[in-house]
Amino acid sequence: MKLRNAFSILLLVAVLATACAPAATEVPVATDAPAAAATEKPADVATEAPAAATEVPVTAGWTFPTEDITIEIWWHEYGPFTAYMEEMIPKYMELHPNITVNVTKVSSADLNQKLSAAIATGTGPDILDQDASYYVQYYEKGVLEPLNLDVWGVDSYDDIINTYLPGGAEAGIFDGKIYALPYQGNSMSLWISNKLFEAAGLDPVADAPKTWEDMISICPQLKIVDGNVTVQKAFDFPYHSARWQLQQFQPITEQFGGQLLSADGKTAAINSPAAVNALTLWKRVTDACGDPQTTMNTGSNPNQDFIDGRLAMWITGPWATPQISASEFVGDQFTVVGLPQVDPANPHTMVYGWEWAVNADRPEINKQVAWDFIKYVLASPEEWLAKAGFVQPVKGLLDTETAKTFPFLAAHMKDVETATWYLRSANVNEISLAVGAAIESVVYDNADPQAALDAAQAEVENVLK
Repeated sequence: MKLRNAFSILLLVAVLATACAPAATEVPVATDAPAAAATEKPADVATEAPAAATEVPVTAGWTFPTEDITIEIWWHEYGPFTAYMEEMIPKYMELHPNITVNVTKVSSADLNQKLSAAIATGTGPDILDQDASYYVQYYEKGVLEPLNLDVWGVDSYDDIINTYLPGGAEAGIFDGKIYALPYQGNSMSLWISNKLFEAAGLDPVADAPKTWEDMISICPQLKIVDGNVTVQKAFDFPYHSARWQLQQFQPITEQFGGQLLSADGKTAAINSPAAVNALTLWKRVTDACGDPQTTMNTGSNPNQDFIDGRLAMWITGPWATPQISASEFVGDQFTVVGLPQVDPANPHTMVYGWEWAVNADRPEINKQVAWDFIKYVLASPEEWLAKAGFVQPVKGLLDTETAKTFPFLAAHMKDVETATWYLRSANVNEISLAVGAAIESVVYDNADPQAALDAAQAEVENVLK
């Protein structure tokens, strides 16, 4: 579904989105180097004494428990996100000394697999962190606990939904109830290296491509090849992650007037004429602008080529702002513009997010405290933007001082104006792998786009049966 203008004004980020190597367990989010899951008490990790905690009032309909309770939370590892959570958790435990919050941090590549296995054996955490596209799978398995209205202090789910921009809470709503809430929503826009553009005699604003044909036209000025070695790429699509590939293939297919999956998730159109046109364009852009064989991007470091100055243009989310701004080569020398279009008069973009949810298979008191914790950590959207680079799609955020000074936030938000949510399906991994395989067979092996997508369609149809 298309998100309305108000939401466009606010769903940002994705640093993290990122993703990982194309495996059935990957998720689109930037993470630090994958490591074995690490469990710890965040209070032991805090590097500074936390500022005084601010209480979120307990409402009249619910009394906070007095007995000692331990809740477990799992999240995907990503530097700024982890740092902010490790700041918030000690504050929460300061407010509630009877509560212990234990943390398990998992690489985004492993998170879905580990969560699914733990939930299946009854050992899952109280609080789940996951890419929004996975929650339909968890909902269908009965894993999710609906949001506790008493803990939230409201009379209805609409009371919460109305605090979000139109469409902002939609990814976590099933059958009229809220089962997950976003701590970030991510647009995917075009980033330009000012240094590389200027070195080629181009202006990063005036010469920024508005269409894919514009991009193909300027790529020869930016791509540098020494013999048979590509020294600098003008632009490249992602090849470190099938989920990232689907993130970028989906809006191009929609730009050609197609949909990869029906609204009910039961019918695929992976090999539609629009999808074939999208893959044909993908190959043309790659031939003119990129070189997938030279990428240093990984699931843990999806923006590495751009950060290191090997890539003049790259599509990523606003979440990447802290990471890219801190890099030695790029620093603040970047420009963000809208996602290139097939027809700028009829634009289509994509948005995805990460959300918190509560495990239904936990003791009732744990579930109540878990929802209270989620309420607490979501209560400061301006801090999420300032410290993690994440945008909560809530009303009023754009009026804050942090939002007004966040680099190119308006460009990111404009791309949300015509955004469609990233595919929500219990089979999103299988779909992304099938699409990714089709893309790579065309790019690497010069396969026919129609034939490659016919094979992907057959795979997806088999999965959806």
